[in-house]
Amino acid sequence: MVKFVGNKNESITFVQISSPMFRFSTYIYIFVYVSLFCQNISSQDYPLLQKENAVLELIDSASEALDDGNFKKSANFLSLAGASVDTASSDFIYFKYHNTLGSLAFSRHQIAESQRAYSEALKASRIMQDTAFMVASYSGLANALLVDHKYKKALIYQKEALAMLENNKDRTYYGLLSNMSIAYKQSQDFDNALEALLTVEEYFKNQNDQKSLATIQNNLGELYRENFKDFSKAKEHYHKAIKLNTSNNDLRQLTQNYHNISLACNSLKQIDSAFFYINKALEIKTELGDIGGLASSNHALGLFYLESGEYDAAVKAFQNSLEISEEFGIAPGLYHANIGIGDAFLAKGERVKALSYYQKVEDIVSDAESFEMKAGIAEKLFAFYNEERDFEKALFYSEKIKEIEDSIALIKSNDNLEELRIKYETSLAETENTILREREAAQKKQISSQKVFLIVLFVALTIVIVMLITLFKSNLAKRKAYKDVRRATDELEKQLIIVKEREAELDRSVALKDKIFSVLGHDLRTPLANVSSLIDSMSQIDLSPDEMEFMLKHLKGETSASLKTLENILQWARLQMKDSSMNVSKLDEDGIIIEIIKNFESHTEAKAIEVNYVNKSKSIFNADENQFRSIANNLIANAIKFSPIKGMVNLNFNESNDAFIFTVSDEGEGIKSSVVKNLETQEELLSTYGTEGEKGTGIGLRIVKDFINLHKGTLEFSKNEPKGTIVTVAIPKIEISEEKNGFMKG
Repeated sequence: MVKFVGNKNESITFVQISSPMFRFSTYIYIFVYVSLFCQNISSQDYPLLQKENAVLELIDSASEALDDGNFKKSANFLSLAGASVDTASSDFIYFKYHNTLGSLAFSRHQIAESQRAYSEALKASRIMQDTAFMVASYSGLANALLVDHKYKKALIYQKEALAMLENNKDRTYYGLLSNMSIAYKQSQDFDNALEALLTVEEYFKNQNDQKSLATIQNNLGELYRENFKDFSKAKEHYHKAIKLNTSNNDLRQLTQNYHNISLACNSLKQIDSAFFYINKALEIKTELGDIGGLASSNHALGLFYLESGEYDAAVKAFQNSLEISEEFGIAPGLYHANIGIGDAFLAKGERVKALSYYQKVEDIVSDAESFEMKAGIAEKLFAFYNEERDFEKALFYSEKIKEIEDSIALIKSNDNLEELRIKYETSLAETENTILREREAAQKKQISSQKVFLIVLFVALTIVIVMLITLFKSNLAKRKAYKDVRRATDELEKQLIIVKEREAELDRSVALKDKIFSVLGHDLRTPLANVSSLIDSMSQIDLSPDEMEFMLKHLKGETSASLKTLENILQWARLQMKDSSMNVSKLDEDGIIIEIIKNFESHTEAKAIEVNYVNKSKSIFNADENQFRSIANNLIANAIKFSPIKGMVNLNFNESNDAFIFTVSDEGEGIKSSVVKNLETQEELLSTYGTEGEKGTGIGLRIVKDFINLHKGTLEFSKNEPKGTIVTVAIPKIEISEEKNGFMKG
């Protein structure tokens, strides 16, 4: 099939030019354009296009009939379309057909057929790499799996779909998240179910979507009623849903709210309220002709009568539910209605009638796929025969219950294997699609290059012809000489610019070298002289162990200061040489900061400084390790350097929505405004002395500022009351991209 992609509003405007040669070149251009546009079209494609358009019309008609609730009409249209849909059909037609077929099968409760159809639709959508189609297939397949009690499988597909919408959180995203809450709920993961529903509730509140908000309130009520057993909380949510649906005049949802709130009232022993709400539900469902809903609500009414001791009324309500279920083939309704009638007769003491209905249920579930139903009736019959003291039959049903439990365990084991298979196939499909996309991109690039080459070739031909005519009418020799001179002049100007740029670069290199040697000569001399003096003293004087420990600690401190100074100088030099590379990875900020604190123990002990560190961040910190270590090291060193004797240094690591916040505070005299101003202008290196005469190079804060800039972060200074400085570093959250082995901002 040939696919036409383009803007239908595009047009070509031809300008009429009087010169015959220009008209000739224009004809060439037209020829090239038409050739490129039509090169893949043949007369054989048109019958295929007409056939697929006819199939698409049938599928659309089936979809419209399905929306109107006319399942039979929808099935007829799909049957006609299906006769022409095969593996040779286009991926788009193949997807549309199977996606509509899956929706129809789901509506008719043909769950296995629905799953097969959505699986085929998913294959086609993966080939097309259409995100919307893939999301629709994943969502439909997940819903079919939910009805089939395969909740964990459903979650896998829902998470795949949700991941595709992560960068476009619109109504589709939150609708899918709402469906995920059902899968979480049925998988016994109630906390995640509640979190998902509350997130969706907040979204629809902001969108002022009253209809969707009513559905979420109802689902929250169901979660609190069925799983948290908080019936009062459930009633609150049902009342909210009733209020919204009454305002929206959505009678169909309103009947479900009345049905559910009646169950909550019954659990709270508020019998009158339970009867009131279930009768309202029955009244509206009768008016709407909601057959399936009438079966469900009559069953609930029967349960209320049964619990109230009104057994004849209970039998009547269950009979109503049974008649509806038999007429419309509602399998779950047949099961629950017969069970209810049996329970009512058993409560009345009519055990023979009760047994007949239990046995009827046993026949109904014999061919059913629901092990829950089979286990339910087996347990009923076991209890019945056990009370009858018919231990042989009781033993039979006891063994049957054990067989069903073993089957359920086997199914769960198979489901786990199936989940692993789905994850593997999903991953494999994604890998294959990535390869296909890369191949397709390469082919498109090659085709595009060929088209561009042909266009450029013919345009160049046109220009050459025009130039030849113009040059023929002018002084060819004079123009050629002029061009040669001009070309030579341009080349000389280019060479001059290159020479000046290299000269400027050389000047910068010489200046950088002079700065580095100046800093090395001035700032390493003093600490190294101190180290040499300490070593001489240690070698000439007999020292006690305490004195030796004291001297070694000071020696370590001077050595560390020298190494830190050298490291800062080298880092500063690299920055000056425009080395701005970053290697972002997951960092252990606690390990880095605690290690730095230990390295400064000799300094903090010498000045009796107390260092406190608190980390309140819960997220993974991604940054360049060497650069963050340098940032933290310089800021902590400055805090200790400018702290008074017995001062306190506080270190805090926290996070906001979009950044990690690292603060360092001391109790010194506070940073000078001239230092901050110079840090912004970068005019010169300013060095200041610490509270005990500690000497610095003046490049520590410059390095901090440059490294923070590389992370696109911010550096702020503020006053620490009553005195001192608070330095705040904000580094944006960075997400590491595994596909590109790089990083991107979160």
